Amino acid sequence: MGLFSRKDPILLAVSGGVDSTVMVHLFKKSGYRFGIAHLNFQLREKDSVADELFVKELATENEVPYFVSVADTLQYAKEHRISIQMAAREIRYTWLEEIRLTNNFHFIATAHHKDDVIETVLLNIFRGTGIHGLHGISSKQGKIVRPLLPFFKKELLEYASKNAISFREDVSNSEPGYDRNKIRLEIIPFIEQTYPVFAQTFSENISKWNDADLLYTSYIKQLKRKMVQVNEDGHFISIPAISRLPGAQTILYELVKDYGFTSDQSADIYKAFGAISGKVFRSSTHQLIKDRNQLIISTLASTTVSTILITETDRHLQLPSANLKIAVHDAVSFAIPNDPSVNCLNYNLLVFPLVLRKWKKGDYFYPLGMKKKKKVSDYLIDRKMPISYKEKLWLLQSGDSIACIIGERIDDRFKVTPGTKKIYVIR
Repeated sequence: MGLFSRKDPILLAVSGGVDSTVMVHLFKKSGYRFGIAHLNFQLREKDSVADELFVKELATENEVPYFVSVADTLQYAKEHRISIQMAAREIRYTWLEEIRLTNNFHFIATAHHKDDVIETVLLNIFRGTGIHGLHGISSKQGKIVRPLLPFFKKELLEYASKNAISFREDVSNSEPGYDRNKIRLEIIPFIEQTYPVFAQTFSENISKWNDADLLYTSYIKQLKRKMVQVNEDGHFISIPAISRLPGAQTILYELVKDYGFTSDQSADIYKAFGAISGKVFRSSTHQLIKDRNQLIISTLASTTVSTILITETDRHLQLPSANLKIAVHDAVSFAIPNDPSVNCLNYNLLVFPLVLRKWKKGDYFYPLGMKKKKKVSDYLIDRKMPISYKEKLWLLQSGDSIACIIGERIDDRFKVTPGTKKIYVIR
């Protein structure tokens, strides 16, 4: 099955570089319906402006819809305390998804190619991501498709030259300060001095590793069904059964990570196999007890009813302390009530499933009207809330961000703006 059909309108993420420009040419030549989206990250001063104008002209030439936005990437990275690369990624995909939803595109296409996959896998190897990091970039991930993955960069350059396709050069790709650029500019060329066919061979290995990962994942699923026994008292895993298996420590991690335990905790649990009974380990959601020849896993009492998933179609939720009603309204016809207990959010910025949970130490959000983040605990102190009321509060989490404190205040990042199409109302 292909990544998409001819009936699917596709939103192309276009930077102006050779990769995305060739992608535009191929989509046009093949007769697909598409639009072009360009995000100006404001990281290259005049070059960023020139890129934006180039992509706009490209869209005009191809007579397709054009979408553009300007982002303050440096400020975003500073506010969220993340790298510029991570900030650009978050901004990019959030914006692209909003454009896709509001303009009825079925998929978002990016111009990643084989060289990107090789660089990603090498980065993953250096960072120690394990077997799951060896297959690199998927050709399809949710609504993101990557139709150029079968091609090397040199093939795209040759295609551009043969078809007289003009494009913009990104000078930042030649700066050795970034890890990915070091791999591209220094490590891979060094390897190719000894192994000229490295790129082709490594790419073939990645395909094999992807197959291996699929087999590994299937094997782990079978093991979970076989080795994790469940009853009303908890989940039970036999220590002797694990110990007899090759790669026992790795398998143990795969069995307990679903309960919130980290790789380091898993290593400690494995070391405790020979220890006396009664040793206890805790994740954020579960408790694990080493009891003779078995591991007993149970849900922490404090979290039994503290986490609820909200799907896109949910409209009513029964909480221990309240009933919540959810509605989605057209922004044009809906008047936002002057009532802080009614939370009105930009529907297109939400990532489903949402998570409804109790607040915990370290949680922060950007209170509506504020550009600086604030700890939830500090916000509650400022509101002079009694402890009994604090314990009843729920947070609505979208992706990794807190969208609102239910019945109290929304996060400024999820506020309704003049460009909002749909409003998510929870009361």
